[in-house]
Amino acid sequence: MKILLVYPPFCTPASPSYSITHLRSFLKSNCDEDIEAIDLNIEFHKIRFPGYKGYYGDISNWDDYKDTTDDFNRLSLKTYSDSNRDVVNGKKPALFDDMLSMIRKRKPDVVALSIVYSSQAFYAYSLIKELKASGIRAVIGGPAANEILAGIADAALENETDLLEYVTKNKPAHDGLKLDYVIDFSIYNLEDYFTPVPVIPLKTSSSCFHKGCAFCSHFDKARYCEFPIESITSTIIKSKQRYFFLIDDMIPKKRLLEIAEAFTPLKIRWACQLRPTGDLDLETLKILSRSGLVMVMWGVESGNDRILKLMNKGTESSAIEKVLSDSHEAGIKNALFIIFGFPTERREEFLDTMDFLSRNKGNIDMLSVSVFGLKKGTPVYNNPGKFGIMGITEEKRTILEPKLSYKVSSGLSQEDAEKLKKGYKRTIDKMNRYPDTMNYFREHMLCLISGRNA
Repeated sequence: MKILLVYPPFCTPASPSYSITHLRSFLKSNCDEDIEAIDLNIEFHKIRFPGYKGYYGDISNWDDYKDTTDDFNRLSLKTYSDSNRDVVNGKKPALFDDMLSMIRKRKPDVVALSIVYSSQAFYAYSLIKELKASGIRAVIGGPAANEILAGIADAALENETDLLEYVTKNKPAHDGLKLDYVIDFSIYNLEDYFTPVPVIPLKTSSSCFHKGCAFCSHFDKARYCEFPIESITSTIIKSKQRYFFLIDDMIPKKRLLEIAEAFTPLKIRWACQLRPTGDLDLETLKILSRSGLVMVMWGVESGNDRILKLMNKGTESSAIEKVLSDSHEAGIKNALFIIFGFPTERREEFLDTMDFLSRNKGNIDMLSVSVFGLKKGTPVYNNPGKFGIMGITEEKRTILEPKLSYKVSSGLSQEDAEKLKKGYKRTIDKMNRYPDTMNYFREHMLCLISGRNA
């Protein structure tokens, strides 16, 4: 049986898909079927935006980076929007025949689509319908695989073992699975991606160690499990690359130190996402820096302690300040995630966060700010009364899951938070030491910090 793993458009064309690359390596280690993978997202962008690939491939071009990336975002987002509208109206999305031919020439019996972002759902919808009409089985999985897609696919699968069972028609014994496989990124032409040097995504664990943030649904089904360090380092060595982005939701201190010990002799540069907890002291951060850690995306979210407690972040503003200061002293660039308008947040608590950011701007390199949005499967959704939420309404959509809206018993509405965010945009922008468009291309920030071309 021929299985083709597909990563559909649209998302940032900056690095290869971790999901299908990992799935391919897992399946090849645990069954005898013919397994291939194709990143249609990068194939789409190569055809549609070839000039931007050349621009982003040479860091010496980047004197006008912000303007160029604003142009790319405007053009690409219009392309995505027009294509998505075509799908909703029963038409083919852009370059559909090209993408479909890339699948058909591989002659698969089963196509497994990995849908990581909701922006990929529209293209996936069209692919599923066309593949099934051609007699090719189509199955889906991933965090953005929704009920509408599941309703037209041959199967909706939760994880890699479900896919293995579907492929082999045998329920795998978990103690018999081979889990020490190396993830093989050599199946791609890494020069295709819109970066000066290849940046490889890696995961060091499943799910999240904290499993607590009230706004998050990433951890609701999978248990936390750390992958063998030897497999991770073998993947790095096999890739022959030097730049890596760890895409774990968070990594605890003990595990970070194990990773640092393994990474130090490899002479790589890496970035990751962390919670700014008090145990990440200066000495720990210096060890991480010496291992090649150059950037952290910190889940700060708020500078107000009541909001942090309500979010169940397990952090306090005073400890966060110390972590940011120590990280800066250790030579690590600090990028911060901030959420405005968490339910019941008052205007003065919003201002507490702005004061926090102003106080710490010397230790901040990039800000990524957003307004809270309610999602199914989160503690906030499951227990709305605790968070002052009332009157949740669902607006049905054609391809995506229903759009959720709500009212709050006290504090800022979403509209209020959006207005405040817009009103403080110039203040926020002035704190950024890197172009704010690097919130779209975070891999570019990693490359720019390291000052490297291909």
